Amino acid sequence: MATKSLMDQFLTFAAPTSNSTDRDPVSVFFRKIDRQIALAKDAKEGKEANARVAWFKRDGGGYRLKIGREGLRFGDHQWFAAANLDEVMERLGMARQVIEASEPLRAQIIANSRARSERMQGTRKTKKSS
Repeated sequence: MATKSLMDQFLTFAAPTSNSTDRDPVSVFFRKIDRQIALAKDAKEGKEANARVAWFKRDGGGYRLKIGREGLRFGDHQWFAAANLDEVMERLGMARQVIEASEPLRAQIIANSRARSERMQGTRKTKKSS
């Protein structure tokens, strides 16, 4: 009886590749909203929130937040107030629902994603051929 090679054993743990729709900018944005909700929950539990990645920050006795790294615009508004972290989580959940129902907001997310991708492409150094 032949034993399985190490490679064969390893391949039994292979996971299926991710669906290409998971890379859709709107789907990615929704996952980011979920991460922000998790960050707010952690902050509520007293854990340190990374200010660089958090979309919410202390503002006097409450919080102010933007939806997205670029600050998605909802009409003329980009910043939103919340009295506490529960309201931060509530606002983030509401933002998700509004985005799901709004084609212009989804288009804004896609445009922001493309613009960021283009900026990132410009900052990458090209390899010089020798």
